[in-house]
Amino acid sequence: MMAKRLSLILFLMAAWAAKAQIGMQLTAANERYLRYEPIELKLLIQNYSGNTLVFGGEDGNQDQGSLTFRIDTPSGRIIRPLDPRANLVRDLIFKPGERREVSIIINSLYDMQRSESYTVTAHLEHRRLPKIHISNSVTFEVNEGSLIMERSIGLPAMNPDEKIKSIDVRLLLFNSGTGMIYCLMLEDDENVYGTFRIGPYISGSAPQMDVDSGSTIHVLLQVRPRLYSYTIYSMVNMEAKLRQTRYYVPENGVPTLSRDTGYLKVLNARRAQEGVDFQRGEENWKRK
Repeated sequence: MMAKRLSLILFLMAAWAAKAQIGMQLTAANERYLRYEPIELKLLIQNYSGNTLVFGGEDGNQDQGSLTFRIDTPSGRIIRPLDPRANLVRDLIFKPGERREVSIIINSLYDMQRSESYTVTAHLEHRRLPKIHISNSVTFEVNEGSLIMERSIGLPAMNPDEKIKSIDVRLLLFNSGTGMIYCLMLEDDENVYGTFRIGPYISGSAPQMDVDSGSTIHVLLQVRPRLYSYTIYSMVNMEAKLRQTRYYVPENGVPTLSRDTGYLKVLNARRAQEGVDFQRGEENWKRK
């Protein structure tokens, strides 16, 4: 009986979708996100209306349509937009039959800093359409990571009399839902300047992190049985950036991040060669 009822519901949903003038498919790359990590969603939109839909007003000021989101949580907490005037499709001109993919950093639009589960649904409306079109829902969790290592670093100042600003560099271990991974977070008491997923947890292999004289952060991490990633991060205009990623294989010992020569360097390793030490895509642990 339940199977028949479910089949009927799916049939009715399919029939409703077939009558929709706008098709929408919402996806999330991950099922869990680190707190403050950018949460990027993809929304695929298809125009079945047979008409060109202009979402910006003819004078460039008045919106004729909008894209908004409903966000539900198990606690029933109301998630409000950070800027109620934000409209991601304000400049969209949507031709008949056209498909568009829109990328959304959803936690830059809504307050989703609290650790809990979120269910997101996209709502698209236009003054020429008879109803609001609603996408499928995606659900994901936002969680804290466990602190593995922490360093406080000062940032170079332009003026020698200027007060030196410091930030905290935190190496975290995070359950991504598909495995434990290491993440890097740069923050102070007021802001988070960047979060990065840097590699998988491998039992028996500890990550190494150090900071050079220019306050640049170096991380050496094993990502495969015989493959290590060496990443370098820095602050650019008060935003954390990934500057470099290189890959190494062990040679004459266990790869080590060392400053014995006066500057940071990877010892007991040589640069990995694509096609010899790894195949294209194999070095990218996120694809596994």
